[in-house]
Amino acid sequence: MNKENQKPMIKGIVICVLSLVLLICIPFINSLISERQSFQAEVTNEVTSKWGQHQTIYGPFIYVEYQKEYVLKDNNVVKKTNTNLIMPINQSITGDLKTQIKKRSLYEVTLYNADLMLNAQFQNLETIAKKLKLESPAEFTKVKLIFAISDSRGFMQQITVNNTPSLVFEQDPNLENNSSLNLLSCDLTSLETPMTEVSFPLQLKGSTQLNFLATAKQNKVNLKTDYSDIKYIGNYLPDTENQEISQTDPSWTIFQSFPVNTNLKDTYSLEQFSYGLEFMQMNDFYSKVNRSTKYALLFIGLTFATFFFMENLKNLSINLLHYVLVGFALCINFVLLLSFSEYLGFSIAYIISASATILLITTFIYGLSKNLRISLTIFGLLSLLYAFLFFLLQLKEAALIVGSVGLFAILAILMYFSKRMNFNKSKNS
Repeated sequence: MNKENQKPMIKGIVICVLSLVLLICIPFINSLISERQSFQAEVTNEVTSKWGQHQTIYGPFIYVEYQKEYVLKDNNVVKKTNTNLIMPINQSITGDLKTQIKKRSLYEVTLYNADLMLNAQFQNLETIAKKLKLESPAEFTKVKLIFAISDSRGFMQQITVNNTPSLVFEQDPNLENNSSLNLLSCDLTSLETPMTEVSFPLQLKGSTQLNFLATAKQNKVNLKTDYSDIKYIGNYLPDTENQEISQTDPSWTIFQSFPVNTNLKDTYSLEQFSYGLEFMQMNDFYSKVNRSTKYALLFIGLTFATFFFMENLKNLSINLLHYVLVGFALCINFVLLLSFSEYLGFSIAYIISASATILLITTFIYGLSKNLRISLTIFGLLSLLYAFLFFLLQLKEAALIVGSVGLFAILAILMYFSKRMNFNKSKNS
């Protein structure tokens, strides 16, 4: 094979290397996406800090203190104060969630008002004392009802227990815990009749997420919400998952076969029992733009392959500088997509950026070739490629199989056209 015949093969190798080199731009684009996401998080935090952030409902629990005598090695007897956090046997939460969208700068934050009713049933104090190996409930020095939410700025009213004005939750600074929870308590020590059933209304504000804790033996949650795009989070799926009922009425029924044992200093360990819902943003364009950059090599490689075949089959003259300029245009497409998405949403931004890139490359090729047929062929191929990627980005579970089948079909087409190229022909043939 003489030097003239080697030129197409050498140029093809150089173009492959150039495609990989252009991928250096992608980390910078991803960095830009991360920067914009960080700015979105700052705006979201600014809004939620004045309203109420993610909420997790802790409780209600019964907190008891008692003293026990211990014999030391020197036969001295000392008394030590012990504490225990008693979980309910049954707990149910029902209520409505009303959402509102707060716009700040370019971003939207989902805020909610929750109007809930909490009901809990506990074992009587005699049973609790027996489990703690005490002779009687009289040995309890303190008995309190404990309750908290993760962001106390979300409280909208004072909480009255069992519709009894004398039983209200108040902040208790004497309750020490290793978390940032502001614990509320209601003193039950002086009650003549021990309380085994507890109910109280809860009105609170929050944003984006609402979580519960499956700390009772039997847990039930039934909610109604006006928000349709819900993601279930935590360690338990709702009863409504994968069923043909309204997603705006989620419910959970959770049974714990083993008791949860903890104390106030270990309340953070209760997070392993969390479950709830997240109000997803309808236009999560950052994740879609980030996904689209993962197909950068596909875009650059296929576009360059199309140019290479056209150059050799149609006797065009496209030098490496032209390839570089087209490659940069493809990379800038992602920046256009990101910037327009913040204002117009992903779908419209994709149409604008893809159309602009396709028209730019098509007119560029027409200026080089002065051949309308070749330019329209490039236009059609790029349009199909961008349409295929848009369809792929809309898929979730099926994205892998559709993408792999699509790539296989594209490879088959490239192999078919490569058969029409003869690298061994002589210069004068």
